[in-house]
Amino acid sequence: MEDKKHIFMPFSERTYKVMVDMTYPVTFKEDGDGYVFLSSKIRSLLSNDHSYEENDEVSGRIYSINKSIGAFVAIDNKYDSLLRIKELGGVHVEGELVHARVKNVKADGKIELSLRQRSYLEMDNDCDIILDSLYENDGVLRLSDKSKPETIYRYFAISKSAFKRAIGRLYKDGYINIYDDRIELKEGKK
Repeated sequence: MEDKKHIFMPFSERTYKVMVDMTYPVTFKEDGDGYVFLSSKIRSLLSNDHSYEENDEVSGRIYSINKSIGAFVAIDNKYDSLLRIKELGGVHVEGELVHARVKNVKADGKIELSLRQRSYLEMDNDCDIILDSLYENDGVLRLSDKSKPETIYRYFAISKSAFKRAIGRLYKDGYINIYDDRIELKEGKK
């Protein structure tokens, strides 16, 4: 008969609720009696000594979420990084694998990530999203470059500056008219 070994994660070593069939970044620890157990407290084991540069593409698992700061990500299970709260759109959970772009590397090696592509690449996507929304709303959106950033973010999950870049391109390319309280598809584009 096969002797199966199980490893335990004490509640005191959990920084989040563990769900079945999810993968998490964890570490092995040993207590004073030589008993080995798992811990999700990994921040002190992650390094800032890396060779990543701005705009590098990376993958990592979220190991902690702070609702006022953002999601902390273990890149390649070795390096500490942060996805600021303004970069997160939708629902994210600990253990989730994210693919991101290095937005900034601080002098001390700390990495900030973004889920968005560089702005000139992302603008095509933003334009498509806005056009789709215009088509779905009979060619009119009650948003403009005068709208509040929160309203724009709530509607499209993009910043006001990204929205303004996208509608600027759509206007220049002849797709829309921009008014103080709305944008409209031009006749012939509907």
